[in-house]
Amino acid sequence: MEPISSEGQRRLLRMIFDRGAEAASLALSKWLGRDVRLAISDVELVDLEQAGELLGPPEELVAAGAMGLAGRLTGSLLLVFEDRSGLALVDLLMHQSIGTTTTWGQLEQSAALETTNIVGCAYVNALAAHLPSEPGEPELVPTPPAFLHEFAGSLLEFALMEQAMELDRLLLIRSEFRGGPDMPQLNWTLLFVPSRGSLEALAASIARLESPSPA
Repeated sequence: MEPISSEGQRRLLRMIFDRGAEAASLALSKWLGRDVRLAISDVELVDLEQAGELLGPPEELVAAGAMGLAGRLTGSLLLVFEDRSGLALVDLLMHQSIGTTTTWGQLEQSAALETTNIVGCAYVNALAAHLPSEPGEPELVPTPPAFLHEFAGSLLEFALMEQAMELDRLLLIRSEFRGGPDMPQLNWTLLFVPSRGSLEALAASIARLESPSPA
């Protein structure tokens, strides 16, 4: 059976990530010092090759924070920025004019990683809070994120090197970053990449939410 196959399962998964987006919005608003909102526009299971194409033209540079997952679900979570969007985010954090930052130095990378940490932990916490668990199951724990700056065509190859042999599908969470009229549009994509076994476990957990046991 195809994991996350039914419309009901996708709707429940969307609900979980919506909760994560709400928490991420609050945390990002504090981080940026202004009101912002993350909104989930779509959650879908896509082929690995298709996901690479959706990140942009193969020769276009993108930046990403890659966070590993351990415990109940294993795999990776990637927050991928268009290069100019990532640099614009740094300008917002530094309270300087958009376009001031042009390169990814250590300070700029740290800003991207802290943003990944804020957004990633919000989604991980939402998953942990809403998915059914069995007694004795380990907690879902994120690892510190790593910074990547690669061409869109090769990003996933570098980010998912350890999973590439067994991986053929991943969860794509399309998100929109919304702020006031003075805020630039920040285009980013969240990729949730559970291992094959974790994808099956996630599907089973969502199926239990979809069909709760009778009272």
